[in-house]
Amino acid sequence: MVLVKKLLKNEAGQSVILLALVFIVLCIVAAFAVDIGRLSAAKSQLQNAADSAALSGAMELPLTSAAINTAVGYAGLNGVGETELSVSTPYNGDLKKIEVVCTQTVEYTFARVLGFTSASISARAVAERSGMSGGPFDYAVFHGNTTNGLMFSTSSLSIEGSVHSNSTLQLNGSSQTITAAEAVSNFYAYGSTITIDTCRGASITAHGSNINITNQIISPAPVIDMPDFSDQVQLDAESGGQVYTGYTMFNGNSINVDSPLYVDGDLMFSGSQINGQGVILATGDIQFNGSSIVNSSNDAVCFYSANGDIQVNGSNVQLDGIIYAPNGTIQINASSVVINGRLIADKIQLNGSSISICPQEGDLECLPANTIKLVE
Repeated sequence: MVLVKKLLKNEAGQSVILLALVFIVLCIVAAFAVDIGRLSAAKSQLQNAADSAALSGAMELPLTSAAINTAVGYAGLNGVGETELSVSTPYNGDLKKIEVVCTQTVEYTFARVLGFTSASISARAVAERSGMSGGPFDYAVFHGNTTNGLMFSTSSLSIEGSVHSNSTLQLNGSSQTITAAEAVSNFYAYGSTITIDTCRGASITAHGSNINITNQIISPAPVIDMPDFSDQVQLDAESGGQVYTGYTMFNGNSINVDSPLYVDGDLMFSGSQINGQGVILATGDIQFNGSSIVNSSNDAVCFYSANGDIQVNGSNVQLDGIIYAPNGTIQINASSVVINGRLIADKIQLNGSSISICPQEGDLECLPANTIKLVE
């Protein structure tokens, strides 16, 4: 009998120990199930806050202060205080990117039994305001007029990209090389030593010597419209303080366009040095006079005439970026011209010789952004 009592007493003691062990295991399971679940949910919410803040801030770029203030405001709406937030722009020197880092502390519940009181979590997002793409900006040369066709009457013409005409497209001249050409109506080539990789039109006619068209597509190209983003440029320029009224001439000036520049009137360049990435917009005509009109290396500018024409005169001219006249004519009366970018207008007239047009990687980044995206 005494032996039985001892056994029962031992089993009772073992049960207490077993229950204690079970309780500890349950606490561990609860800690993993509840606290780690809370940690994961908080991390997800914090990442959403970082993404939202970065995207909203990017809408204001390249205006640094406005972008930072907007990002901070959106982070606050998502429960992230200023002391838990780091916002940086430009990001890695890029004026069109903004970085947001959010950090918070999550308090544990069940894990406290194991000696763990809290954990620090963080989330990071980088957003970019990128330039326009598609439509006319897919082309090296774009002629938007649907009534009057596009005609190249020049020699030594090189276009390393596609040419589009919303009407007919006609090549008259010699030593012309084009990567691709397309017309909504008919295509004609008259001259000598004309080379085209791919040609598309309602009909294709070629007469002359040494005319080589590798691929021919007998089908009219689609009509493509041009966007008007002058209002956006004006607002951005007013925010950045670069607004001019009336006829404006830059003669030997050094001009930075990281903040857009707006001229309410005609605009003339004569030997100016242009740097940065952005838009110079004039409501009237834009004219380039002289030789060696060069942008700074690796920069790109959109020269935008909202309602007028753009004319390039001189020799040994280099322009980096996009020349844009959606309601007017781009006329090049020059020789030895290098356009590291694109010509886009209602009408295009090339009257010089030795003209090279070559879109560059990233040249569309000078355009006002219509795309906001997370990049990291």
